[in-house]
Amino acid sequence: MVALAERLDAPVAAVEAVGWDGDALEAQAFAYLAVRSLRGLPLSLPTTTGVSHPLSGGKLHRVPAG
Repeated sequence: MVALAERLDAPVAAVEAVGWDGDALEAQAFAYLAVRSLRGLPLSLPTTTGVSHPLSGGKLHRVPAG
């Protein structure tokens, strides 16, 4: 977080500083990305990450049941 604050030249604080549960927030973020991936929706967009076109998180490997 120190490196992030230096790079941004702005104050950076843990989410716990505002009363949020960082572990729960991380779990929710990964669940959100997992659902988008399962639905074939992009995880990176030009407007948020600067990629040239919407990109998935890669290929989903499914193991056959049984």
